[in-house]
Amino acid sequence: MIRLLKLWLAFAVLLALALGVLVWRQRLPEPTVALEPPRALLGQKTTLTLVITAPSGGLRSVEARLLQGDQERTILAERFEGSPAETRRPVTLEARELGLREGKAELRVWAEDAAWRPIPSREPRLAQTFTVDLTPPTVELRAATDYVRHGGAGIAVYRVKGAVRSGVQVGEAFFPGVTGLGPDPEVALALFTVPYSAPPEAPTLVAEDEAGNRRVLGGLSRLLPARFPKDTLDLTEGFLRRKVPELAPTAPVGTAEELLEAFLRVNREGRQEVEARIQAIARQSEPTPLWQGVFRQQPNSKVFANFAEERTYRFDGKVVDTQWHLGFDLASRRQSPVEAAAAGKVLFAGLLGIYGNVVILDHGLGLATLYGHLSEIAVSQGQQVAQGETVGRTGETGLAGGDHLHFSVLVHGVYTTPLEWWDAKWLRDHIGRPLRAAGLDLPGLVPAEGGSPSARPSPAAQPAAGTPPWR
Repeated sequence: MIRLLKLWLAFAVLLALALGVLVWRQRLPEPTVALEPPRALLGQKTTLTLVITAPSGGLRSVEARLLQGDQERTILAERFEGSPAETRRPVTLEARELGLREGKAELRVWAEDAAWRPIPSREPRLAQTFTVDLTPPTVELRAATDYVRHGGAGIAVYRVKGAVRSGVQVGEAFFPGVTGLGPDPEVALALFTVPYSAPPEAPTLVAEDEAGNRRVLGGLSRLLPARFPKDTLDLTEGFLRRKVPELAPTAPVGTAEELLEAFLRVNREGRQEVEARIQAIARQSEPTPLWQGVFRQQPNSKVFANFAEERTYRFDGKVVDTQWHLGFDLASRRQSPVEAAAAGKVLFAGLLGIYGNVVILDHGLGLATLYGHLSEIAVSQGQQVAQGETVGRTGETGLAGGDHLHFSVLVHGVYTTPLEWWDAKWLRDHIGRPLRAAGLDLPGLVPAEGGSPSARPSPAAQPAAGTPPWR
C-alpha cells in the first residue's frame, strides 16, 4: 500500500512538472510586430516598415495581408534562415496595383518563431486599420521667376490646399514654401536655387498630403546654363605648418607627409562636417522677410575668388585634392569692418572649422548670408542687425592664406551665387515681378524702379594689391 502511494505521488510530481513545463512553454513571449513610424493613412504609394521581433526563439516566418471589403491580398510572405531575433521589412503598397479604393482597409501580420508551444497561436501579431486616401492635394501656380541660371535663385508663388508639405523641388533639393504672407492663407511662396553641385534640372512645384499623395507641376522657370570657373592652388609647406595646427591640433605634423595628410582630412572630412552644420543652421529661418531692397557688397572690396569655383590643390607639383569654393572672396584692407549685406538676425557667431570665425545671418524666407575668416566677431546669436551694421572684421582665421572676407549666400541651406542679390535689377525682375504678378504685396522687399543701382562687381576682377596668391 505504501509502495502504491509512493508511485502515485511520484506520478503526481512528474505530472505537475510536465504541466508546469507546458504552461511555461505556452507562456513564452510571442513574436511582436510594430509599424515604424505609426500611421493611420494609406495613399497612392505608401511604404510601411514592419519591425518584427522574436524574443523567445528566433523568427521562422512572416506573412502580411491587406484586407478591404471582400478582397484579401498577400503583400509579404517570407521564411527566414538562421532564425534572427529581429528584422525590419519595408513594404511598398501601390494602391492601383492592389486595387485599393478610398475607405477603410486592414493590415494583418502573422509571425512565427522557433520556440515550441503546446498550442500554437493562430492570431495575427498585428491588426492595424487604415484609411485609404487617394486624392492628392490641389496646387495652382500663380507666378514664378521667368528663367533661372544654374547656381542661381528664383521664386515661386502658388496656392495650395490639402497639403502638409509643399514647395519647389530641384533634383534632390527641396525648398519649402511659406504661407501667411498675404490675405489668402493658402497662398505660399518659395525661394529656391538650382544647386551648383548637381546637373541642372528644371524646378517643379510639389505638394504632398498626410497620406503621401503628391501633386507635381512643371513649367515653373526656364533653365539657363552657367559656366563655373576653375582655379589651381599651390600648397606650400610653410602654409601647412602655419594652418594645420590651428585646424587639426591633435594631428601629428612632424613631416611634410604628415602635414599634407592632416590638411587633406581637414579639407575633406572636416569640410563636409562644417558644410552639414552650415546647412542645418541656415535652415533655421524666419517665415517672414527680414531684409529690404538690394544686398550690399562689402565697401571698397574687390572680388578675387568666385562662387562655385572648382579648386584643384597641388603640393610639390602633384594634384592632391579638388574642392568647390562656395562664395566670393572679397579683398580690402587688413581687418576692415565687415558690414551686414542686408538686415537680418544672427543665427550663428563663432568658430566654424575651415571658415574660422563666422557670422551667419538669417534674412527670412530661407535666405541667409555667411561671413567667414573673421579676425573679430562683433555680434552675438539672436541679435537683430541692420543693413550696413558691423558684424566683425576681416581676417585669416580658418583655411585662409591672407586677410579677406569669404561671403556666401544660401537658400534653405543650399549655396547660390551672391551676384544676383547684389543686383537691384535682378531683384526687381526675378523676385519683385513674380510677387506683383501673383498679387502678393511685400513692401520694400525689392528696390523700386530707379532706386538703388546695381552693386554687381565683375566676376573677373583682379586680386587686390598685396593679396597672397593662396587663399
